[in-house]
Amino acid sequence: MKENIQCIGISIQKEKEKGKELFKSLETPILKYGQGMQISLKELDLNTVLAKENEEERMSIDAPKEVRVLHPSELSREEQDWYWEGLVSYKENKFLALHQAILNDARIIIIPKNINCKEPIKIKSHVSKKAKAETIIVIVEQNASAIIIEENSSEKEAHYKSQVIQVYAKEDSSIEFCTLQDLSTETYNFTIKRGRAERNAKISWRDMVLGGKLSQLDVQTNLICPQAQMEASSGYFGKGGQVFDLYSEAKHMSSSTECTLYNRGVLCNGARTVTRGKIIIEKNNSKCKAKQKSDNLIIGKNARCDAVPILEVENDDVSCFHGATITHLDEEQLFYLSSRGIELESAKAMIIAGYLEPIINTFPNEEFQEKIREKIWKRMENEKL
Repeated sequence: MKENIQCIGISIQKEKEKGKELFKSLETPILKYGQGMQISLKELDLNTVLAKENEEERMSIDAPKEVRVLHPSELSREEQDWYWEGLVSYKENKFLALHQAILNDARIIIIPKNINCKEPIKIKSHVSKKAKAETIIVIVEQNASAIIIEENSSEKEAHYKSQVIQVYAKEDSSIEFCTLQDLSTETYNFTIKRGRAERNAKISWRDMVLGGKLSQLDVQTNLICPQAQMEASSGYFGKGGQVFDLYSEAKHMSSSTECTLYNRGVLCNGARTVTRGKIIIEKNNSKCKAKQKSDNLIIGKNARCDAVPILEVENDDVSCFHGATITHLDEEQLFYLSSRGIELESAKAMIIAGYLEPIINTFPNEEFQEKIREKIWKRMENEKL
C-alpha cells in the first residue's frame, strides 16, 4: 500500500467512467501465494459483473448527532483532494477498477475534533439480486474516538459485493471498525480496508467472515508517526466449499509504533482459507513492536488452511513475533460432552462456538457480540460437522 494524494473532483458518474476504462486495460489478478496456494477464479466472470445492472438499495448509516455523514459531493475541494484516493489507487488491480466502474454508493463519516462518541455508529448494507459496490471514508479528527459497527448481508441470488473502506486517524484519536460479513454462500465478495494512523492514534479492525462463495478481505494500515497503533483481528467460519482469502498488513513508517495481527477460524466440509499476515518495519524505525498469530480449527478431510506469516524487518532494535497453529477436533472434549448426554453434532457445534470466542470477545459491543454468536449457530444448523 502506498500513500497517494491526488487532486480529483468527486463525481460518482465520472468515477464510474474512469473505472470502466481502467477495467479494460488491466488483467485479471492471479490469486497465487506460493506452491499449491492458488485460489481459482474460473467461475467468476468479471465482465458479466460489469454488465450487470447495479443494486439500487443504499447502505443505511445511523450515527450520533455530533458525527457528520456526507456524500462525496459535500466535501470541500481540499478534503476531496486529500481523502478520496489517498490510500487506495484504483489502478492497483482489476478488482479495484471494477469497484470504481460499478460504484453505486459512497459516504464520508467525520468524527469531529475532541468528540468521544458514546454510542456506536451503525452501518447496514444488503445486496438483493444485483452487483453492489460501496466506498466508505472515515475521518477521525484529533483527540476523537468512535466505534463503527457494520453488518453486511445478501440474498441467495446476489452475485457480487465490493467494498472499499479508508480510515484516517488523526493525532490522539481512536477508531474501532467492526464488521459482520454475513453474505450468502453464493455471493463473491471483495473488501479492501486501508488505514493511516498518526501520532498516538489507534486503528482497530475487527472482522467476522461467515458468508461468500469466495470472500477476499485485504486490510492494510500505515503507522506514520511515533506511538501509532494498529490491531487487525479476523474470525471466520467456512463450510461447504467456501473460500476465504484473508490478508492483513502493518507498515511501520516511524519508530515506536505497534501492531497486532490475529486470525482465528474454523473450516469444515470442503471449505478453504489462505491467511496471510505481513509486517513491514523500515530501516530507520526502531523500538517497534509487532505480533501476528493465526489459529485454525479444521474439521473433516476436505477442509484446508494455508497460513503464511511474513516479516520484512530492516532494523534490529525491534520486537517481532509470529506463529500459526492448525488443529482438529479434540476427541477428549467430544467424549466428555457425549458422556454428559450431548449428541455428537451438538458437541461439535459447542466446540466450534467456543473456539471462536477469543475473536468474538475482541468486538467491543456486547449486543453485537451476541448477534455474531447467533449468526454462527444459525450457519451450523442442519450442517453435518
